Amino acid sequence: MTDVNWDHIRCVVFDYGDTLSSDHYFKALGPDFDALVDREIFSDNTPTWCDPWARGELTAEIVADHLAGLSGLSPEHILEQLAAGCARQALHQAIWQFAQAQRKLGRKTALVTLNFDIFSRVIVTALGFDRIFDVIVNSAEYRTDDKARMWEIAFSRLDGCDFANSLLIDDKAKYTERFRARGGMAYQYTGDEDFARWLKEVTE
Repeated sequence: MTDVNWDHIRCVVFDYGDTLSSDHYFKALGPDFDALVDREIFSDNTPTWCDPWARGELTAEIVADHLAGLSGLSPEHILEQLAAGCARQALHQAIWQFAQAQRKLGRKTALVTLNFDIFSRVIVTALGFDRIFDVIVNSAEYRTDDKARMWEIAFSRLDGCDFANSLLIDDKAKYTERFRARGGMAYQYTGDEDFARWLKEVTE
């Protein structure tokens, strides 16, 4: 369990993928196409696509061209449906409500995500993230997949915030461990029910 000193926290840092949402970006093209994307883009066996895309070395247009050659669909249709799916991302409600509540309580909120150009182009505005998070650091925009560097960038844009007075919510243990090693507090997200239970325990 992560102990939290709420009086000490000035900022809450959120991850996106598998934390705020576990939804699929290409879902509007159906399950068969979604499976193709998982196999050809997001698989550990295809590192030439996912990681470079997240570092801003590739664009959604380049990825759509590649998928068009594998599926027979036009790149334009793939891009259109990618945007449609991204605009309708389902959020984990316990985390999303928590993020909104922190903003209302006066704490700073940061969204730090290893993500793609389509995230900044569509998801941020469509889901209202630009109205909830004081700072959004997307790896594709900063050309880095170093989460520690991305946290530092977020803090540099938040007056008075640093690891020592911040709480990270992230689904990956390697990131919560690194955040704690820098002096911060961190909670590893595993699901809304567990998060809601933990939140009740540390706020009572």
